[in-house]
Amino acid sequence: MVSTNHTSDCPTTESERPLSTREHAVRSILTKSGIRCTRPRLLIYETLCDSKAHPTAEELHQTVKQSAQGISLATIYNTLDLLVDNGLARRIANRCPGSGASRYDADQDQHIHLVLNDGTVLDAPKHLSKQLHDAIPQELMDELAKHAGVDALKIEIVQDSPSSTEHAHSH
Repeated sequence: MVSTNHTSDCPTTESERPLSTREHAVRSILTKSGIRCTRPRLLIYETLCDSKAHPTAEELHQTVKQSAQGISLATIYNTLDLLVDNGLARRIANRCPGSGASRYDADQDQHIHLVLNDGTVLDAPKHLSKQLHDAIPQELMDELAKHAGVDALKIEIVQDSPSSTEHAHSH
């Protein structure tokens, strides 16, 4: 269950040092989203925001462990679920054979992911993402959403190619 708490509910560190502008901004984002702000959640979200690699939960855990030894993999998974449920992160399902681990992205801007055959996820340049999205008529998006029985629709484009690149996940 997610509870709404005030920014003061999120501790800084054991020594209660003053917060940096960035830490204050991240705390504010979490609390405005109704997420109780704890030090592990702050660190996990901050680390995800800093990553351009679209990490798996396990990869994020390895990175976070360098700063906070006591954070468990279960805490990573629970926090990622909370972030996804509250619209602060996206879960990118891995469709590559042999690697079922989802990847995560804190970038909420509309963009396209390029999914490589090895499961690596890259962001397409913003201008190309926008061009592709703009090329799909809104009427078609609305019709697809109506047909699917949903209010919002995410289109996934998968293209196999001889060059070992799969293009996927338009947001």
